[in-house]
Amino acid sequence: RCPYNHTPENMEKVIVFGVKNIKVRRDVEYFLDDSYQIIGYSDGHYSSDILDGKPFFRPEELCEQKYDFIIVTSQTGKAQAEIRRILSGLGVPSDKIIRPIILKEGDKTKSLPDIVTHIERHYKGEPGLIFGMSYSYMGIYEKKLRFPFFNCSFSGMDIYYNACVFQYMEERGILSTVEKALFVIPYYYFDFDMSRSAGEYEEGFTFSMHRLNDWHNYKMVPGASEYVENYRMFGKKISEYYHVPMWKEPTNCVHGAPDNSDMLEPLWFANHKETESENRNIFAEFYQKIEARRGELILVIPPLYVDGVNQMSKAALQAKKERFYGILKDMEENLGSIHIYDYLDAFSGRRELFRDTTHLNSNGAEEFTKLINRDILNAP
Repeated sequence: RCPYNHTPENMEKVIVFGVKNIKVRRDVEYFLDDSYQIIGYSDGHYSSDILDGKPFFRPEELCEQKYDFIIVTSQTGKAQAEIRRILSGLGVPSDKIIRPIILKEGDKTKSLPDIVTHIERHYKGEPGLIFGMSYSYMGIYEKKLRFPFFNCSFSGMDIYYNACVFQYMEERGILSTVEKALFVIPYYYFDFDMSRSAGEYEEGFTFSMHRLNDWHNYKMVPGASEYVENYRMFGKKISEYYHVPMWKEPTNCVHGAPDNSDMLEPLWFANHKETESENRNIFAEFYQKIEARRGELILVIPPLYVDGVNQMSKAALQAKKERFYGILKDMEENLGSIHIYDYLDAFSGRRELFRDTTHLNSNGAEEFTKLINRDILNAP
């Protein structure tokens, strides 16, 4: 299901368009993956490579060259649009024109960790695993749990990528005994597909899975292909250069909006039947793999500051809850009883534990961890 071992059979050939933008050009040359080869440069204003004297093609000569991609070094939207217009007029396919998005100053990708590398370096055979997204990545202090757990989750991760991470660990022989697996998920989870969300690419969260080299349904999202090609071109060396660790930034800020005023995010209001159907199958396979190892997969619903949301959101929340439990009931016919602990309103009225409507702050994470110890792990 997750083709993380894919590598190009032949080197991809690229042409860099824009010879004078020295910073971007050098970044492209430095961070470009070894599976790509720069075969020359081009520019709309110069007739040669004025910096290094490398092979140069005039724009009108590009149609005569054999290349896979043209990387545009211009950084302003206006200049990029004009270059794209010129290249398209010369017969260059739109999907072959790539902006080095993740090399841009301020791009969030460079501040995110590499999940697979983190697992390879830090997993010590803990018999407990935590899966999920930001609610478990930042909302649980796994080192304070009364059972050895390793946290595999990260912001934005959907069912598919959690399953892919588990498969990676399993097929690479990383896993030891799996006794317990906590899967911390919101009610909307079966309607969520990370690879179909434009925001996940813009925020850079998809990059954290770049070593899997599996982008699932990315072709259904306008613009996502350019991000994916950026990950393939520059991801490995960017990650190695910045080597951002997985760490929990302490935050004691308290959610400040008045009660009954917050609107939940759009996904709480949307039902995506195709995504739901696919996620049911992925979840079932994931669940069965844990069971095959004689482990126990436990679903955990994270706390939400219910008092903070408005009436429309409360109605959407209830509808999502009913839909979520209906999906689980259907799946139990084939999977058997699914263990679930629902903490949605465990901290109702306790504003001081939340940094926003749906996320705990550091104090909230401490309290959530205590609840898991008490209820799930039967420990003081």
